[in-house]
Amino acid sequence: MISRSHIPDQRDGEKIMLHFRRHWFIFLNLFFVYLGLSIVPLILIYFLGVNYNINIIDFINKNESVKAASLVLFFIYYLAMLVFTLTMWMDNYLDVWTLTSERIISREQKGLFNRVVSELDLTRIQDITVEQKGIVATILQYGDVYIQTAGEVERFIFSKVPNPYHISKLIQQLDEEAKKKQNYPGV
Repeated sequence: MISRSHIPDQRDGEKIMLHFRRHWFIFLNLFFVYLGLSIVPLILIYFLGVNYNINIIDFINKNESVKAASLVLFFIYYLAMLVFTLTMWMDNYLDVWTLTSERIISREQKGLFNRVVSELDLTRIQDITVEQKGIVATILQYGDVYIQTAGEVERFIFSKVPNPYHISKLIQQLDEEAKKKQNYPGV
C-alpha cells in the first residue's frame, strides 16, 4: 500500500519527501473533452434538422424501427464516450511519482491493464531539465521535468506536473545529499 508515509520496499532510513501527480488543469481539460463529446449528438440533430428541414425528434418517434435503432446508437455512443473518458482520466490520475531521500519512484498507467513502475537512485542523476510550454503552463505553473541518467532508462519524464522548478530544485538538493552520503568524488 502506498501512502504519504510509506511505500512498498521502503529502505531503512529512507524518507518520503514528496508524492506528486499531474497538474489539476490536465483533469479540467479532460472534463471539457467529456463535455464536448456529450453534446455532439445534440449538435448533429440540430444541424440535420436545419439542413434537411425535418423535425428529427418527430421522425424518430413516428418509426418504431428508427426509434429502436436511434436508442441503441445513442447508448452505444455514450457508453463508448464514458469508457474513453474514464480510461483517459485513469491513465492520467494513476500516474504517481514519489521522491524519497534516496530514489525516485515512477508509477505510470499505460492503458487499462498496463502499469510501469520504475525507480532511479538519486546518485545516478546526470542532468535535470524543466520545460514549460505555452502561456497557460507558465501562468498555472505546470510543466515537464526530464531527468537524464546513464542507466537503462536514459530519461525519466514527469509529464505536466505542478511546480516543476520546485521539484527540480528538490531533486538537485537530494541528489547532492545522497552523493555526499556515499562520498562521491567531485561533490
